[in-house]
Amino acid sequence: MKINSKLIRKILIIALTSIFSLILIALITSFFFLNSFAKKINQKPFSLITTTLQAWKSNEFENKNNLNFIILGLDKRDDQLEKTITTDTIIFSSINFSNQKLTLISLPRDIWNYELDTKINNIYPLALEENKDTFSFIQDNFSKLTGQNIDKTIIITTDNLITFVNDIGGVDVYMEKDYKDTKYPNPDYIKNPSPNIPIYKTVEFKAGPFHLDQSNVTEFVRSRKGAETAAQGGTDIGRIQRQQLLIDAIMTKIKSKEFLSDYSNLIKLYNFWHSQISTNLNDQDLINLVLKMRHSYQNINLNKITIPIGNTPKDGVIYHPDNFINKQWVFTTSDQNYSQLQQFIKTSIN
Repeated sequence: MKINSKLIRKILIIALTSIFSLILIALITSFFFLNSFAKKINQKPFSLITTTLQAWKSNEFENKNNLNFIILGLDKRDDQLEKTITTDTIIFSSINFSNQKLTLISLPRDIWNYELDTKINNIYPLALEENKDTFSFIQDNFSKLTGQNIDKTIIITTDNLITFVNDIGGVDVYMEKDYKDTKYPNPDYIKNPSPNIPIYKTVEFKAGPFHLDQSNVTEFVRSRKGAETAAQGGTDIGRIQRQQLLIDAIMTKIKSKEFLSDYSNLIKLYNFWHSQISTNLNDQDLINLVLKMRHSYQNINLNKITIPIGNTPKDGVIYHPDNFINKQWVFTTSDQNYSQLQQFIKTSIN
């Protein structure tokens, strides 16, 4: 059978033209998608491509077993009741890539730092002093305290938290016991100090399930004077427990298939991160983290840890000493090197 060379050539030309056309269409479609996506996240397309390629080329997290963060919750106050920029929420966070575990260890703000001669909630204000590298100062000091290398820092304000919870449509939590605080600072009084406005307001959360959104999340994570003991929901420790409930609810929601399948939710999360959060975790770091966890994100387990508190150095990792330090009520450890605390953290994250 004689092969028609002209026919074969014609078929090849048609096939190559079709393939080239498909490639061109794919490139044009990708360009418009990328351009549209870049606009939605307020980035330039070229910058987005460059950052992504750099992340693919070199992932600094690839050979890491743990990635450690320090999360600082800043409730800046400059009003009639209080003036402060201390961070009353302090969370050591560690992602263990091998066992797919995210460990959160809340560090009570009143732990005494012997080297700095102050409570650890004052590390952030000290970091803001002139001629200091803010993030390096924070990470160096919390590394010394925890015995773990702190890779990154995340600082979130109360206003950031309200925006975030609003962006994800709120979350549902469950309270084991009723909680009531009759001495919660009244926002109306703070805005307009007046004898006709009560200084304090009552905050109450009933036992059982309820929804947290921008209207009540601040009170949920800030209130601490509803009882004399942590078991009743009061004190800084009770507040830490409620903060952990919120974090658990947020994690459950944002890693759900329903949430992740909505493209607009991912845009909201990125824009919130990029515009609201103070951090040294940059875009390339985020992409590196996504690439590192791309097969395990939905399987990651949240491990919430509360540091054991005792009445003496023998019955707790931290304790409240009989004598105040520098006339301040503090938590401290059995030794000034924090060895017991560091061993507790090391065991918890592995």
